[in-house]
Amino acid sequence: MTLKKWFAHLRWPSTSSDGQEAAESALRRAQADRKEAEERQPAVTEAAEVLREIRQENHFAARFRASLEGRSA
Repeated sequence: MTLKKWFAHLRWPSTSSDGQEAAESALRRAQADRKEAEERQPAVTEAAEVLREIRQENHFAARFRASLEGRSA
């Protein structure tokens, strides 16, 4: 009997093991976390843009202040 035929005759248990249940649970949690992160993405993008603008304004203010004080920023 070939190895392929031997494997074809094997029957896997229908009940899942503790490890399989843990893996499925971890997968469900990861899928839920991903969905939550995707739902938050617009707010995160907006907050990043606001922070980018603030950083740019602070950089401009620092350079302007430095120029008034006669130094380079």
